Amino acid sequence: MARIPYNDMTNIRPDMAVELAKRFEANIYRMLGNGGSAAAGMLKLGSALRFDGVLDDIARELVILRTGSLSGAAYEIYHHEIIAAEMGMADDKIRATLDDGPGSDVFDAFETALLRFVDEVVRDGKASEASFTALAGYYSPEELIETTLLVGYYMMASRFLQTFEVDIDTH
Repeated sequence: MARIPYNDMTNIRPDMAVELAKRFEANIYRMLGNGGSAAAGMLKLGSALRFDGVLDDIARELVILRTGSLSGAAYEIYHHEIIAAEMGMADDKIRATLDDGPGSDVFDAFETALLRFVDEVVRDGKASEASFTALAGYYSPEELIETTLLVGYYMMASRFLQTFEVDIDTH
C-alpha cells in the first residue's frame, strides 16, 4: 500500500497534464501528480528518453529491465516486461535480462556489452574502461550519453517507486 495517497488527477499542474497525456493511466503518475516542478521535470526527462531518444526500442528496454532488476523495482519490472514483449523482445531474452544479465548466452556481443555497461553503472556508479570501450565500439557519443542518462533515470524512478511503495497497477 502506498505511503501517501495517490492524486485524483483533477487539479494537476498544466505542464504535468501535457506530459501525462503521452502516457497510460498508472499509479506512478498518480503518485507523481502530488509533486511540483521536480515531478513535472522528471516526466519531461522520461518523455525525452522514451519517446524522442536515439536508442532502438529493444536496446532501450534491455537497459530499463536490467536497471529495474538490479534496483529491485517490482513495479518497473512488471510494466517493462509487458512493454518489451509488445516491442518484440523474446521471452527468454526478457527472463535472462532480469535474472542472468550479461553472462547469459542468449545475448549477442552488442547486447552483452550493453548489459555489462548497465550492470557497472548501477552497481559501481560508472562503467569501467573496458565496458565503456566495448559499448563505444557499437555506439555513437550521443547513444552512450543517452544510455547513461537512461540508466540514471530508471535508477531514480525505481527508488521513487520503492520509497513511496507505489502499488503495481491491476489493469
